[in-house]
Amino acid sequence: MGKKFKEVTLSYPPKGPIIYKRMVGDIPDGLNRGEIVKIKNKNGEFFGYAFYNPKSAITFRTITRDFSEDFDIRDYIQKSLIKAVDFRKMFNIPSDFTNAYRLVHDWGDGLNGLTIDVFGESAVVEIYSYGYYLLMDEIRDIVSKSLNGAEVFFTSSGYTQTMEGFELEEGVKKKVKIKENNVIFEVVIGEGYKTGFFCDQRENRKYLTNFVEGKDVLDLFSYTGGFGIYAKRYGAKEVTCVDLDEWAVSQVKRNANLNNLRINAVRSDAFTYMRQMIENSKLYDIVILDPNKLITSRENKEEGVIKYIDLNKLALKLVKPGGVFVSCSCSGMLSMDEFVGVIKKSASISKKLVKIFKKTGASIDHPFSVNYPEGEYLKVIWSVAD
Repeated sequence: MGKKFKEVTLSYPPKGPIIYKRMVGDIPDGLNRGEIVKIKNKNGEFFGYAFYNPKSAITFRTITRDFSEDFDIRDYIQKSLIKAVDFRKMFNIPSDFTNAYRLVHDWGDGLNGLTIDVFGESAVVEIYSYGYYLLMDEIRDIVSKSLNGAEVFFTSSGYTQTMEGFELEEGVKKKVKIKENNVIFEVVIGEGYKTGFFCDQRENRKYLTNFVEGKDVLDLFSYTGGFGIYAKRYGAKEVTCVDLDEWAVSQVKRNANLNNLRINAVRSDAFTYMRQMIENSKLYDIVILDPNKLITSRENKEEGVIKYIDLNKLALKLVKPGGVFVSCSCSGMLSMDEFVGVIKKSASISKKLVKIFKKTGASIDHPFSVNYPEGEYLKVIWSVAD
């Protein structure tokens, strides 16, 4: 017989792996924060194993829905890592021309509360769960062995650390040069947002190169210059990258230099910059709008939608007639259909005829589960604006 887990009964089942307190009945006495429990449905049937955290809004975070008499979390992590590596090998990831990729995409790879990005010989683990925080040493060992001795780093946002109730020590910052479709970037591990680089846009950055030759390109919310660097590398006449973060703008310049490119890197609020360009009657052949996550909860969804509309209506006014407009949303709570509605409303306000020719999402190394649509967080709409 395996370990005996304390049991919790659901009042009603969640659609995905997140279990809030209102979804469960009585919680047993003596449960420790970070402890693994067995979840059952109201009929007494096994539902899954989950981490318990009374401090978090996510009281129970499902680890797996698969039952095992001798369930062991370390063994589960190791087997999940093997599956994740094998999945990416199916798509030739990593390769001779790309050594930056997502190895683990949360629930899509069966590790709810973890993401892992690989940058060459380094791996950055982002923790969203107190349960996994307690297992950092084991995770470091398993990840390093799975990646032939890679150096493993940990990160977590301030919001997550506050909500989940843990604190990561500030790690040593490390500069790593990576290749993505043979385009070079510098990732500073321990600096910037999330793991330090957004691998999710890799295939979208590559697709952009079909349209850029000889064009004027505006990359808004450019972060470290992903779209802009690709555009210039593939023949754009002029590229302007705009971001409010001073460090990100400095990295745009750094990444341009690494690829022997000249790019206009501008530190500015996107709203302010767009209004100034509109006043100056400036137009671009291609405008890319890739803002940070604007919807962080169901409570602020309406406010976030209004912000998306405000951004898109301004960006559309900067697109030359017949130019390409690329609009992105990384808000998991906004569906693709709702995002199309945002573009429709923005087009109406800006008096633009917008024709969508493609809708895409995150790169292939970001799988998501069919029972958790929020995992399909990235939406990209490609259109021509007249």
